[in-house]
Amino acid sequence: MKTPTWDEILEFLRIDRWTRDRATGRDFFEKVLPNGEILQTHASRSGDRTISPGRFTSILADALRVSETEFWDVLRTRDPATRPSRSPEPPPASLPLWLVRALERDAGLGLDQITELDEQAARTLLDATRSRPPE
Repeated sequence: MKTPTWDEILEFLRIDRWTRDRATGRDFFEKVLPNGEILQTHASRSGDRTISPGRFTSILADALRVSETEFWDVLRTRDPATRPSRSPEPPPASLPLWLVRALERDAGLGLDQITELDEQAARTLLDATRSRPPE
């Protein structure tokens, strides 16, 4: 997976018409979607430093709400992302979004498998997945 630099993340935010919310040690941005949902993110001022694949995947899913392909298309075409995007369908209502995304990303589960879990079982499975030694 090709990962962007922080400068490319900032360029995506500019093209996708995010607004700067506040500046501290990092820059905070938000975007109001046509349905009224507010997306928020922040970006490092590390400029040309490349983002790790795991962090990039998390930023795409949790903050920007676009696919990897859509992210690169925005930078290539200079056109804002189309929303709603082709991002995964919403998680089951009984589990927090972060937990569903983590199970998809870290445990490799599909939504059909995740919907069968209650929150305690989902957390236990995620903890077990994350505590396994690397292969």
